[in-house]
Amino acid sequence: MTVALFELNQRQRPNVLVLTVESTRFDAISKHNTPFIWRMAASGHRFMQHRTSSAWTGSNIVSILTGLSTFRHGVHSRDASIPEPWRPPLETLAESGWDVGGVQSFMLTSGFQNLGLTVTPSIDPKAWMAARRLSQTPFLLWHHYLDTHLPYNPPNAAGITSRLPKDDPGAANRMNLVRTSPTIPARAATFNAADLPVVRALYDGQFAVFDAWFESLWTFLDKSGLRDTTIIILTTDHGEELLERGFVGHASTTRAGHLHEEIAHIPLMVWLPPGLRDGDAAPEITAPSSHIDIMPTVFNLLGLKPEIPFNGADLFSLPAERIWTAVTSKAGFAEDDPTQIDDFVAAIMDGGMKVQLRLTKRVVTGAELYDLRRDPKERQNRADAEPAVMARMTDQLMRQVLTMRIAKPSATSAQPATQGAVQNREPPRWIFPASSGVLTYDDLPSPLTLRWRGAAQADYLLQYEAGDGPMAIRGEIHIAGTARDFGAVSRHYWNEYVTPYKRFHLRVRYAGQNQSKPHPWSPWLNMEVRK
Repeated sequence: MTVALFELNQRQRPNVLVLTVESTRFDAISKHNTPFIWRMAASGHRFMQHRTSSAWTGSNIVSILTGLSTFRHGVHSRDASIPEPWRPPLETLAESGWDVGGVQSFMLTSGFQNLGLTVTPSIDPKAWMAARRLSQTPFLLWHHYLDTHLPYNPPNAAGITSRLPKDDPGAANRMNLVRTSPTIPARAATFNAADLPVVRALYDGQFAVFDAWFESLWTFLDKSGLRDTTIIILTTDHGEELLERGFVGHASTTRAGHLHEEIAHIPLMVWLPPGLRDGDAAPEITAPSSHIDIMPTVFNLLGLKPEIPFNGADLFSLPAERIWTAVTSKAGFAEDDPTQIDDFVAAIMDGGMKVQLRLTKRVVTGAELYDLRRDPKERQNRADAEPAVMARMTDQLMRQVLTMRIAKPSATSAQPATQGAVQNREPPRWIFPASSGVLTYDDLPSPLTLRWRGAAQADYLLQYEAGDGPMAIRGEIHIAGTARDFGAVSRHYWNEYVTPYKRFHLRVRYAGQNQSKPHPWSPWLNMEVRK
C-alpha cells in the first residue's frame, strides 16, 4: 500500500462507481459520438486494449464483479448464477464496511444472485449515492445504462431513416426492425451493405443521448464532492456487431454469438480520486486487459484481499504482453434450453494473433486464425497457412474449454428443504395475475410482483414461456416463498423490452417431489402483453 493510499484511508475510504454501458463497441466512445466523455477521458486513464469475457451481458457482469473468468464462474445463460457457498469479493467489501448495491429492477433476476449486491429498485442512482455521502458511508454502486441496447431509436431516428435507398422496398422494414425490436435473430432479416450507414447512424445516435446522461452524472459527482472521493469505472458488458458478419447485435439478440473484435474489443476508462496513486500510470494504457482485471484493481486500491483468488490482475500493473481468453454460449441469455447448453465459441489472443473456435459439446467444429496486426477486421482465416501457430494456440485454449464450468439454472440446482411439509397439497393458485388475459403497463403494480397462494415457507418452481418463433424463450426459476418480486418497472422498459415478446405463459408448483413424483403444476396463466 502506498503512502498516498494510507493517507487517503485515514481521511476517507474511497467509494467505487462501476458504470457499465450496454452493447458498446470500442469505437462508440469517440470525439464525435460522445464529446463530453471524450473530454473527461483526458483526466483519467483509458485502456486501449481492453476486451470482454463473453458476448452477452450476464456473463460479463459476473466477471466484472467477481474478477473470475467465464470459464471459471460458468454463467453462460439466463437463470444461472455463481454458487451460493462461494465468497464473492462484493461480500468481502460489504463486510469491510462498504455499502454494496444496485438500484435497477433487473438486478433482482437469478443471474445476479449470490454476487453480494443489495438491490433497492426504483431509487435514482444519484439519490442513492447522495444518501451514502450524507451518512459518510463508503460505497460500491454498480449501475448499468441500458438504453444503448437494441432497439436503436434515438430522437433523430426519423431523419436518419430518410436516407434509406428508395429502390429497396425492404429497407424500411429492416430499419423498422432495428428501431423497434430488442432482438434480431440471425434468421429474422437479411441485411445488405446499403443498410450499414443507416444502422450505424441509429446506433451512434443513442450514444449522443448517453453522453448527455453521463454529463449530468459527472456534474452531480463534481458538485456533491463525490468526484474527489470515488473511483469511477466506465466500461461496457460487450461490444456490438453492426453487419460485420451480416447481423445486428450480440449473442443474446442474434443467437449467433461470436468473439470477433466488434464484440470483444471494448472501452474502459478509470478515474481515480486525487492522491489514490502516485501518478505513475499513463493516461493511455496499451497493455492487454479484460473484465477479470477490474475487481482486482478495486481491491488493490482499497487495500483488501479476496477470499476467492482472482483470475485477473491490477490494471495499473499489467505486463506489455499477455494472453487473453474468452468464451461465450452461442445464444447467451436467449439459449433455447439453459439447462443444456451445447454450442460455444471460445477465443484466445497472444500478441497480434487470435484464434476463435466453434464448439459443440466441447468438440471443435470450426476454427479460425487471424493476424490482427495485418487484418484487424478478421477477414482472412490463416488457420491453414500457419498450422503451427494454430495448433499451439488451440491447445492452450482447449485446456480451459475442457475444464470449463457450466452453471445450471437455479431451478435445476436448488435443493429444496421443505418438500416433506407440502405433501398432498393442492397446486398453488394465482393471486396476481389472477387469471389469463391482457396485461398493459397501467395494469402493473409497483413493484411488479407475481403472487400465488400456497405454503408460505415452501420452495417453488416458476416456469415461464415467452415469445414466438425466433423470439421464443422458456425456463424455470427457483423461488423461496409465494412471490417473485421484479421491482419497479418503468414504462420505457415495459414498452421497449417486454411488449415485443407479445405473450407470456406462467405456471408454478412446489419444488421437490411428493411420493417420488413432482408436485402438480398450477394452471397456465396465458398473458398477452401490450403497451
